[in-house]
Amino acid sequence: MRMTLDFERGDRAAPVGHALIYFRADGAILATYVSVPPIQFDLGKYVPGFMAQALQGMDISDAAVAAPMPPIPEQVDSTAFLQALAARRQDDLIFAGSTTHADPMRLAAETAEAAREYGELYQQSIRDLAVGEPASTPAETPRFAQLSQEELLQELTALVGRVRVTLPGPADLEVERELRQIAEQLPPKYRVQELIEAAHVPGERGQRLAELHIERCYKLYNEEYLDLERIDREIDAIKG
Repeated sequence: MRMTLDFERGDRAAPVGHALIYFRADGAILATYVSVPPIQFDLGKYVPGFMAQALQGMDISDAAVAAPMPPIPEQVDSTAFLQALAARRQDDLIFAGSTTHADPMRLAAETAEAAREYGELYQQSIRDLAVGEPASTPAETPRFAQLSQEELLQELTALVGRVRVTLPGPADLEVERELRQIAEQLPPKYRVQELIEAAHVPGERGQRLAELHIERCYKLYNEEYLDLERIDREIDAIKG
């Protein structure tokens, strides 16, 4: 069964060739970096003679196409950090699913598979490019582009509820995609990314954080600013 790569930034039909790929594992965010060389080459051609014999019979073509670095993803602070980093570097940002810290061999295999599939998507996207013709990137219309802020907040509340119901199980990729689309539509003052992070925190602590962030969003929308300081203090207290 092929892995599903969920493009949070970038276009699946036209990958840029370099991507931050991350997994959720036991409440942590694990990330790696994949770069596809723009010029295809045979890695074996550049292997020194004393190593060529040792590598004889091995398929090293995938390593030349899209190798993850590091090969086992490292923990990062948050998805918000990855989103900011991808925007700064103009990388694709890809969610590759849920996994576990407990089995490093499985994690390494899943990471290699994600890198391989990303490399295949990139190669497929450039296969039919005509020489001398620039590639065109199709415009993507956000799913929630026509909704008002109030309607977006209502959708956001419902989606957060769906996230809480599925914990601690694997993430629903469609729900995650819709959450990110809403985050892009709402102004930064709503701190939607913080709400999304809180929604994924298991237990009563995560439930209370999510409730406070949702309450904060509606207070802002209704211009009830007097309560914002109280809500922010409680959020900070729970975060510790």
